[in-house]
Amino acid sequence: MNILLTNDDGIRAEGLDSLYRVLSERHRVYAIAPDSEKSACSNAITVRTEIHLENLDEFRYSVNAYPADCVNIGLNGTIIPEIDLVISGINHGPNVGDDIFFSGTVAGARTAYIFGKTGIAVSVDSYHRPSVHFDDASRFVMDFIDEISGEMAHKPLFFNINYPDLPRDRIKGVRYTFSGKRIYNDSFMKTKVESGAMKLEVSGVINSVDIDGSDAKALHQGYISITPMTLECTDMSYLKKRFTGIIDSSKK
Repeated sequence: MNILLTNDDGIRAEGLDSLYRVLSERHRVYAIAPDSEKSACSNAITVRTEIHLENLDEFRYSVNAYPADCVNIGLNGTIIPEIDLVISGINHGPNVGDDIFFSGTVAGARTAYIFGKTGIAVSVDSYHRPSVHFDDASRFVMDFIDEISGEMAHKPLFFNINYPDLPRDRIKGVRYTFSGKRIYNDSFMKTKVESGAMKLEVSGVINSVDIDGSDAKALHQGYISITPMTLECTDMSYLKKRFTGIIDSSKK
């Protein structure tokens, strides 16, 4: 299988390197990733600006752009052979709940799905630091690929995987989950004020709402969380209510 890797921590990140080494044991693996950290960039893409691509070796490329750009280049740039699967990660920190909307890691997998390829986002619960369990997480991903290979043959899939920052013997198992809720308590500190302009530095605390069946709770309890994802953002219940209201009023 031809696999494309990307991330939002940068081409030299330990999580990406772990996936590359482990998956290369069974698959042909390419890596196209940002030349520097692009955390929380969501699905940003580069337009009206040249993208510079540096060929680090036969299978790895560094790009001055975002994870979504990297996936787009990998799938449509005729730089590498046709790709069967895109994996984004391993992120140095969890992506649960509402993180999925901000995460560049999840965006890499989402972009693959938009272009008709299976995309898997992978994160370890290590909060902005490398984890000694990256290789364990990578081997879990390799086995998961085998598990879903039959389904992938029929239609593209989109998953968000969060792996506990724990040794394998302390992981309780695997749970399929839904995306939970995160509360972002952000604050801004003025670092400089001059001539009517100011510089702001963001800080704050992130908390997860404790909901049974959610990705955040499963991860907190020591389970590997797998969330199947889609692109649907329409509020169908509201749409149905409005449509029903129109139909009902026409009968009067």
